[in-house]
Amino acid sequence: MMATPPEVVAPLSAVSLKLPPFWPHDPTIWFAQVDAQFQTRQITTQATKFAYVVSSLQPEIAQEVRDLLISPPTVDQYDKLKMELIKRTSESEQKRLHQLLISEELGDRKPSQLLRRMKQLLGENTLEERILRQLFLQRLPQNVQLILASSSDTVDLEQLAIIADKILEVASPPTVVTSTTVNAVSSSKSLEKRIDELQSQVSDLTTLVHELVMKGTSKGKRDFSRGRSRERTKNKSIDDRRSPSKSKSVPRAGSDCWYHWRFGDKATKCVKPCSYSETKSKATNQEN
Repeated sequence: MMATPPEVVAPLSAVSLKLPPFWPHDPTIWFAQVDAQFQTRQITTQATKFAYVVSSLQPEIAQEVRDLLISPPTVDQYDKLKMELIKRTSESEQKRLHQLLISEELGDRKPSQLLRRMKQLLGENTLEERILRQLFLQRLPQNVQLILASSSDTVDLEQLAIIADKILEVASPPTVVTSTTVNAVSSSKSLEKRIDELQSQVSDLTTLVHELVMKGTSKGKRDFSRGRSRERTKNKSIDDRRSPSKSKSVPRAGSDCWYHWRFGDKATKCVKPCSYSETKSKATNQEN
């Protein structure tokens, strides 16, 4: 009977290992995750750890430790690479303190998340809890500050952050709705006021135009009336000069007609009654 060959078991270190992307915002946390994976796979040698970390670095991060990659240390390669990466990529103490004191805001995070971030920025520096408490409370919404004001000095800071979380969970939706409603009402009132002003201006302009039109129409009528009057007077004068029947010099009935009275023997017309011929005949007889 043939003996069964012994089963070959591959070491855990030979199993493919993929490290998470390097996290420059907190390299200490990143190395904590990496060390955990090395431990679960029983990877203990400095050279192997060094190789895994180097292969997972982004180009801009690798540039920060270029000297160590070009000329690796002869001993403790991994430990020295780890120390330099944390040192060279971490935020400076001055920058972290500036962010803690001035620029760190709540944003869309929970108050408890903000507190943890503030402690992270504080790092190994010591700060009185009273000051840290005040910095934390100043980052919270005003309505939350008012609620916590009575208990902020007696409750532990961690517990205070948890209470602030619960307050925001309850108070945020109504606050948002109320703010939106107030803004909408304010905008509506402003729009109504503007419309009223425009309507008043349009009314004033309409009245002004109407007054101007009425003045122009009245003046036109007076000018037209005076023009017609002058025209009638002019026409009457012309007619009086042209028409003998309307002349003031028309002779009385029984006398000479206007033509004979005006032109005598040179008259080419005669209008009855006219005694010119009879008068002339009598004059001729008397001469004979």
